[in-house]
Amino acid sequence: MSERVETVVDGRTLSLSNLNKVLYPETGFTKGQVIEYYSLVARTMLAHLRGRPITLKRYPNGVDGLSFFEKNCPSHRPDWIPTIDLATESNGGVTRFCAIDEPAALVFTANLAALELHPQLQKLPHLDTPTSIVFDLDPGVPATVIECARVALRMRDIFADLSLQSCVKTSGSKGLQ
Repeated sequence: MSERVETVVDGRTLSLSNLNKVLYPETGFTKGQVIEYYSLVARTMLAHLRGRPITLKRYPNGVDGLSFFEKNCPSHRPDWIPTIDLATESNGGVTRFCAIDEPAALVFTANLAALELHPQLQKLPHLDTPTSIVFDLDPGVPATVIECARVALRMRDIFADLSLQSCVKTSGSKGLQ
């Protein structure tokens, strides 16, 4: 049976589990440390997540174990975590994405070992209009990450000439976006 600890984040009570579970074996970084980190960077992260449908990529046995994408927000989520419903073209259904709009919701996802949070490109209230476009620049023979960075800088200059704002983000793996 897993050890559970109750905590309060901004007035929301959460039950956390397996805080000593190692999620990053190479460094020994535990689930409790991931939760602490998410709490520390919540203000910055939420600026990029708030109002967007979020897909969770969960690593229940750490980054060296199997992972899975979870588009539908877990049914066991607290009732104060809202969902953002989007029609699914492939089967005519609806996907109920998590809305990660507050620090407690971010801590909830960290407790699920959701080490990657993938926000959709659209944002409430205009779910039919993307707020950005993303170019995925991944290294591969013969291009290295240096060539990817050069392409990103060139793209920045082209977008600036068009009066469009751009920024570079790491993809979380090996490339740039």
